Amino acid sequence: MRRLREELGARLRVEVKSFVLIPDDQPGRTFREYHREHRQAAAAQDRDAPHFAIPPVGHPYPRSSLPALEAAAWLRTTQPERFDAFDLAVFEAFFGALRDISDPDVLVELAAGAGADGQALLEALRGRGFRPTVLHEHREALERGIQAIPAILLPGRPPILGAVPYPDLRQALAGREGEERIEGAAGR
Repeated sequence: MRRLREELGARLRVEVKSFVLIPDDQPGRTFREYHREHRQAAAAQDRDAPHFAIPPVGHPYPRSSLPALEAAAWLRTTQPERFDAFDLAVFEAFFGALRDISDPDVLVELAAGAGADGQALLEALRGRGFRPTVLHEHREALERGIQAIPAILLPGRPPILGAVPYPDLRQALAGREGEERIEGAAGR
């Protein structure tokens, strides 16, 4: 998406929505071979993609995706100018550094690193005021037939599901005139 934004500039409008991968707090979750295989495939798919750390089987896995999604919804709403930096930081923390993005302390640190008010985020997470937004966006995605992430919706086209190499995504936009609106379901 960053490459598309650089290339298309103001002609591209991206709307990020929530997609809940792990709804309930599930202590003791660990990386399985399934996770390793997906990360290896993603890393091999695009040489320009961010670094994907390949965790050992048994390495701790986030207990729930709700805290990261709530934090993202809070940023999108209260400090939208800081959202992209935060979103990238969460992505890199989970996929590159194997950090637990279900941990509020990790999310506060990442938000502060993106220039956001970490203490205000912590209060928002404790109050769960953005959970209804996250769950509503998740239900909307399911109603649209989205059951995997990433998911990209282009007007008048079927959803693009899963990790798609940049040339394929760019091809999906080829020949379209005017402003492009992409809606993405971001799951954690």
